[in-house]
Order: sequence, then C-alpha cells, then structure tokens
Amino acid sequence: MHDVIIVGVPLIAILAGILFSRSDVKDLRTEIGSLRSEMNTRFNKVEDHLGRIDADLRQFYHLTGKLEARMDSLEKR
Repeated sequence: MHDVIIVGVPLIAILAGILFSRSDVKDLRTEIGSLRSEMNTRFNKVEDHLGRIDADLRQFYHLTGKLEARMDSLEKR
C-alpha cells in the first residue's frame, strides 16, 4: 500500500498536469487561429489601400505627362 501511494500520487499529479496543459494548448491554438485571420484581414485591407494609391499615382503621372507635352507644344509656338 505504501508503494501505491508513493508511485500513484505523483503519477496522478503528472497526468493531471498533462491533461490541463493540453486544454491550454487547444485554447492557445484557437487564439492563434483567430489572430491569424484578423491579421490576414488587416493585411488585405492594407494591400487594397496600397493598390488604390498606386492607381492614383499612375493617373497623376499620366496627367503630368500630358501637361508637360502641352507646355512643350506651347513653348514651340
């Protein structure tokens, strides 16, 4: 009986610790998953915003080129 107590109590404590740590790992994995999806959403928003900025810059440089061409033609006259 003495041996059962000496071996059994620590074994039960170790198994309980493993069980509780396993549930914490599952909770942590779900939190990481939700954070990952939130980061992907934010990244996509930033990427879309940068795409709009790029399109605006392209239009700006296009119009600037047209204006420079018109100025050159006026200077030649």
